[in-house]
Amino acid sequence: GESGIFDDYQVEIREEILQTLDDKTIITRNRYGAQVMNAENLMFLDIDKPKASLGGFFKKSSPEQDKEKIFDMVRKLAAASKYQGLVFRVYETYQGARVIVLGKNFDPQDRATLDMMNEFNCDKLYATLCKKQACFRARLTPKPRRIKMESYKVRYPREGMDGAFESWLQKYESESRHYSVCRFVEQIGVSTVGTTEAVRIHDELTGATARQPLA
Repeated sequence: GESGIFDDYQVEIREEILQTLDDKTIITRNRYGAQVMNAENLMFLDIDKPKASLGGFFKKSSPEQDKEKIFDMVRKLAAASKYQGLVFRVYETYQGARVIVLGKNFDPQDRATLDMMNEFNCDKLYATLCKKQACFRARLTPKPRRIKMESYKVRYPREGMDGAFESWLQKYESESRHYSVCRFVEQIGVSTVGTTEAVRIHDELTGATARQPLA
């Protein structure tokens, strides 16, 4: 496993706010320097693995095959009558998939939300943190180590001008431009609601329609 599994997450969000999109959605900088969208009602599903199928334990599958299995699982689940009226925007990530669910406001602490996250085989740690922090989170810029950079341990609030951080940030932002955090795959479901401003900004900042490596 990776060291510092909790590095991605902290229970109380004490991060610098970079942008406020509306009273329910903000963009912050996390502990290792990446930008993150925090949304109180916009559901992000973070799916790293397909559900284990019986008999599937012995077959070694490639990450590509695993991602296809995740996409198929999402397509099947999204077609259920209980999800009628919802729209599922599916993205490929470095690990697996990210799904944005539109068409209703979700409460991250609600039992039904947690059941749905579980049904879609959402990363357990991610689901737990959503509940604790009462918001959904989605990383918008690359993990530094995936773009061959050291992470910067971001202290917030910072004491005055931090020259080391400023120069790290400049390099990180210029390197980040060559990578996408996720790649838009497809939209499932028909909705009368257009995509929200938050989704538009998510797609822009993650480079969801650019053809570049995922990080």
